[in-house]
Amino acid sequence: MKKTYFTLDEDFEKIIKNTLKKFNVLEIKPISTGWTNMVFEAHTDNGDFFFRFPRNDFWIKTIVKDAKFSQFIHNKTDFNTVKLNLVYDEGRPFSVHKKIEGVTLAEKMEDLKPEEVKEVSNEISKFMVQLHNIKIDEQENWTELKDFLDELVNTFLSEKDRKFWNCSSFTDSKEPCLVHGDLNSSNILLDENNHISAIIDFGFAGVGDKYSDIARIIGRCPQKYKEEIVKNYQTISSNELDMKNLDSKIDTWRNIDNGYINYMNGSEN
Repeated sequence: MKKTYFTLDEDFEKIIKNTLKKFNVLEIKPISTGWTNMVFEAHTDNGDFFFRFPRNDFWIKTIVKDAKFSQFIHNKTDFNTVKLNLVYDEGRPFSVHKKIEGVTLAEKMEDLKPEEVKEVSNEISKFMVQLHNIKIDEQENWTELKDFLDELVNTFLSEKDRKFWNCSSFTDSKEPCLVHGDLNSSNILLDENNHISAIIDFGFAGVGDKYSDIARIIGRCPQKYKEEIVKNYQTISSNELDMKNLDSKIDTWRNIDNGYINYMNGSEN
């Protein structure tokens, strides 16, 4: 039976070298990232590249959306959003992009100085406001965030664990907009001066509620970021945020993370 996704026994070195045949590939190394894709970093005489190979049919669809969405919003904000390229091996899509130098906010956020926290928080807020104000192109037919999360949990989790992944509070948006969907501190890269160098990973992206993005990043950062992000988002957007709604979304994401932990612990046993 023909494979529709990638498995561990693939000849990834051959696929990567064939994709980068214009360059001299010096080294290929696997990157440990989790349960969605098999990731490799390729060092060449023309820079470094990241490859992501989806592990199943669900993540195949997700990586296609990631590439499509990142291309759609490219140059529509003031921030680098990594324009992914889709490549196919025997009909199976995988993504490749040139490496962007930077360190994730997750790795640095505890060590930033107060003035750096303010600056990064302002940049995060600015990106979100700009993304949320990009006009939705009806022809693109973007996935609803709740629909994506529902499919995610129904695909991977047992009925027992689905209770942690209640996404019902994502359905009450009165002003739907484009959302990143998983704007956490691991998907924000900082440069050597602790400014945002790129926003990455749009596999969860689609149409949703601005509060889902704000809550996602706040819920993954220390309290000192929350106040700055809320303040800056309100200032930049000229709109006051509903803190009760925001706190509700933070709780929803916390439940999703708990469900993920349960799933991963169960899959490792």
